[in-house]
Amino acid sequence: MLRIEDYYTNAPSAGIITMIEKPEIVNRLMNIFYINFIGYDYTKMRVEVYPVREELEEYKDLSAAILNQIQKVRVYYDGHQLALKRVLKDINHDTHLNTKVYSPVVGCPINCRYCFSRKVVEHFGVTESYRKPVFRGPYKITTDAYGNAVPELFNIESDNPIDWFLTYMSDYGCWKPEWQANILEQIIAANALKIRKNKCVDTFQLVTKRPKGIDLSSVAADTELRNVVFSCTVDKNEYTDRITELIEKTKGHRITACVVYQPVLEYIEPVHLDELVNTFGKDYTWVVLGSEIGEDAVPVKFEWIKDIIDKCIELEIPLKMEYDVKKLVEDNGYEFMVQEPKPMRETKEIRRNNLAIKNAAKTERFDLEFDELHAEEYVFDKKQDAAAFVRFGDVETTEDSAGRLIHKLPAFDIILTVESKGIPLAYEISKQSGKKYIVARRNPKLHASDKKEITIESGSGQKLFMNKEDFDAMKDKNVLLVDAMINTGESLKALETMAKKAGGRIAAKAAIFASGSSVNRSDIIYLEPLAVMN
Repeated sequence: MLRIEDYYTNAPSAGIITMIEKPEIVNRLMNIFYINFIGYDYTKMRVEVYPVREELEEYKDLSAAILNQIQKVRVYYDGHQLALKRVLKDINHDTHLNTKVYSPVVGCPINCRYCFSRKVVEHFGVTESYRKPVFRGPYKITTDAYGNAVPELFNIESDNPIDWFLTYMSDYGCWKPEWQANILEQIIAANALKIRKNKCVDTFQLVTKRPKGIDLSSVAADTELRNVVFSCTVDKNEYTDRITELIEKTKGHRITACVVYQPVLEYIEPVHLDELVNTFGKDYTWVVLGSEIGEDAVPVKFEWIKDIIDKCIELEIPLKMEYDVKKLVEDNGYEFMVQEPKPMRETKEIRRNNLAIKNAAKTERFDLEFDELHAEEYVFDKKQDAAAFVRFGDVETTEDSAGRLIHKLPAFDIILTVESKGIPLAYEISKQSGKKYIVARRNPKLHASDKKEITIESGSGQKLFMNKEDFDAMKDKNVLLVDAMINTGESLKALETMAKKAGGRIAAKAAIFASGSSVNRSDIIYLEPLAVMN
């Protein structure tokens, strides 16, 4: 789990250049921080977006057409400027099990008291008025060399299917019919594109409090859209008729229907759910259940949701309980359920299988390397360094080793290694975890003055050197000690002495290999034992 302070930078300009509009920048920032940080408060964040024309001299070689599209971004959290190169690198990558939040429309006229999206849009100044929806399209359809439709919005080359949430900043039933038709055209073209490439189609979620506004007149009844989830929100008992409106507006089409009881503000009868199942089938019906969140939230009572849970169990409707009701549900003797309809189950299974295949390939490479290492049967004495077998140029094995170790490690704030063989592993752990790494040297820098360099001598007489800035960075931090291989452990002892002298706490000691007596040590984490022969 990363910490927000790890994203701070004092750099005078930490912006990145992006061609993505402000709504999408806010979407991705919210998604990244919501996933990674407990206690994150978006109201402490400020986003500045401006065209690079304002810094024309820096980009003078770019054409005016490009300059008009590219923007520069700065983000601050609670007054601290964020290191955007780290935060926003995920803008074009999938996060959180390949869920993507995109807002084709920004704004909603309904004005619910608890509307989270309105607060976000107004806080970041995404549009002039949230009450006036703005369509960011229309999105174009082009054709490839074979005359096949290629959507502008969802032309995704990823082998993994993606779960798109398209109404984060709006209400689908309040979209104009032509906006709905344009997005549905994009979805249909995206489905065909994925099928042509022999890939699983993406899924798409569209949520509304006004199901009467759903317009499927532009879509032929036999069009396969069961990977599109049309949801109606029911927060009070008087609004259960929205379920019948959803059925009426979508029946006859091959879609997945969902009721979102979130936030539950009072007791709600579980009516019309049987009609939902009878119309769309168990595999293409879904219920989501959650409470109101925030400072002024109405605390949900179990008796308000018990009958809904019982009805879903009776009808075998997939039920997704949000984590804010987990304790309440389990305290009342019920199982906490996070279930999904068939299309979403299938996409998640494919992503899981693809990840397993990817990991298996890396594991096979690692095992082959390790087997070769044993097969060589090198003979060396105690004066020789067994870590010489961890070659600097073996990128794939280093990547795999770092990934394996990260899954074994406790929480840490900073990585400390000693030159030189531990550096590739420390770098890769830093890259995959997002944590800074620092290197202790075995020799002083000739150009460094005594005031800028710290010298530490361990009990065994081993000396290590480090510049003062890196030394001070370990204060009050959980320090991960890393080396390619642990044999006698003398290097680790020196690193431990240095970290403690700096005021750091030892989070763990890690290596790819352990040999000799280190194999039986309980205070180190390693991947494989390596026999040392005399």
